[in-house]
Amino acid sequence: MSLLEWQTGLSQALLLPHQPTRDASRWALLGQQDASKLALYQELMFNTVRDTLQNIYPFTYALLSQHGQDLQAWHTLVDDYRRHCPNRSYKLMGAISNFHDYLATQADLMEHYPFLADLALYEWLEMEVLNLPDVALSSGLKPEVPGLTQLGSFCPVWNPVKRLQGFHYNIPILLDQLQAKRSTAPLASAPRDPVEILIYRDPETLEVRFFCLNEITASLMRLSEAGSYHQALLALKLELPMLADIPAAVIAEQALALFQNCLQKGMLLGSVSVE
Repeated sequence: MSLLEWQTGLSQALLLPHQPTRDASRWALLGQQDASKLALYQELMFNTVRDTLQNIYPFTYALLSQHGQDLQAWHTLVDDYRRHCPNRSYKLMGAISNFHDYLATQADLMEHYPFLADLALYEWLEMEVLNLPDVALSSGLKPEVPGLTQLGSFCPVWNPVKRLQGFHYNIPILLDQLQAKRSTAPLASAPRDPVEILIYRDPETLEVRFFCLNEITASLMRLSEAGSYHQALLALKLELPMLADIPAAVIAEQALALFQNCLQKGMLLGSVSVE
């Protein structure tokens, strides 16, 4: 067995419940065959995984542990997760990145909390956005939105440190209820309420924020990723039948107010001249 094979095998075994204690001699190197030491190291690894999951998915943890009153249920779930989703990466994040996918396969939990997978996905995206690298911006960026007469001369520059994700449930409302530590009973009957959420990092405070987008806002943001403000408004009117009978000038005024709001919230960073 090569050193690389040994390292890979040991790291995978340590992240599988009880595996090292059964096969300690298999991972022995340089005479170190003490199964108790491997078991201790495994327990330290598992505690790290549990703690990391709890920190990244605090609301999922609060829900499934009844706000910390049933830790055994949480530990049992985490152990089962590691059995069914063994880590394939040397990074700790690789051991927890698909927790929301795992929860979606847990029929009993999903029956009781239909929004559970959405909740965990939202929490994962918050962590992902927080750790996204900074992106270099154009030197010609102006932190402003042009006036109505200049919409064809400038392109919007959206905050690139973001994730846009559709959810089956209105997660922000559910988070408010969990944060207030109310009874989890009403959450079990939470109705489906599809929503598209922009999760982004504030360029000033570096805090992760969210913004619920309606159909018009989501379409306008997508259409304005490339091209001028004016081009985006023309495409928006063609794409959404609900806007067909609304005068273009009215749409432009309302869109301008929306762009200004996005600029204030750090979702829009400014504008650059059309090349």
